[in-house]
Amino acid sequence: MGMFPELNKRKTIANVKEYFEKDFPRLRARSHMNLSSLQSPQFDSVPSHSNINTQENNIISSIQAQEYVKETYDIINKSPRIYKIILKNCYLLDQSNTVTMELTGYEPSMFNVYKNRSLLHFAEMFQGIYDLSDYSYTDNDLKRV
Repeated sequence: MGMFPELNKRKTIANVKEYFEKDFPRLRARSHMNLSSLQSPQFDSVPSHSNINTQENNIISSIQAQEYVKETYDIINKSPRIYKIILKNCYLLDQSNTVTMELTGYEPSMFNVYKNRSLLHFAEMFQGIYDLSDYSYTDNDLKRV
């Protein structure tokens, strides 16, 4: 038994793809929220407790989104060159696999290997911010390995 539990690569790759395809666009949009547009509490009237909490939650949510977006960009920029090309073009610039594959110079099968490796690399590097790794296995997963 090693220091780290066995990583379920298939599920981890799926988690990272979901992060980039569903969560990251929303985080990126939320991180650009104009904080000055949030209404300040009115001191001449009695604000409702829920209104202040909503504003505070919006600010906190925006700050958290900014942190995730910043860390995502930092991790990609610090990644090995091939991973950086794949992650940046496929997930930040929304380019197709075909266009990105041409940039890498790899044929489809090797491109897919490197794309999966780049997603696993991202999961490992992002772990301190948010854990996208999956360590669970079912009987069906073990049969495929």
